[in-house]
Amino acid sequence: GVSATTGRPFSPPLSYRTSSRRHPLKFERSEILEGRCHKCKKWVPVESTKDCEVKVKELFWWKHAATCHQGSQVPGDDDFYEQDDVFRRLEELGL
Repeated sequence: GVSATTGRPFSPPLSYRTSSRRHPLKFERSEILEGRCHKCKKWVPVESTKDCEVKVKELFWWKHAATCHQGSQVPGDDDFYEQDDVFRRLEELGL
């Protein structure tokens, strides 16, 4: 998901946890994955309560991020390049 405000990807959750759901219905998950938001500090469901595959798993996080983050990012999440072995090799070659 890309922020309409900044044009940059949304920051991912700080951490994840799995929570048990009380009294799920027949076609619902008994446990749900949640992500911790860096801005509001809440645990936000990152998957549907329905027990089925979705085409875009990140959609639930993006919906929260679009309303909550308002351009805010995790510190250090503003660099376009990951300085890994490939980055260093390209830098050595002057590319």
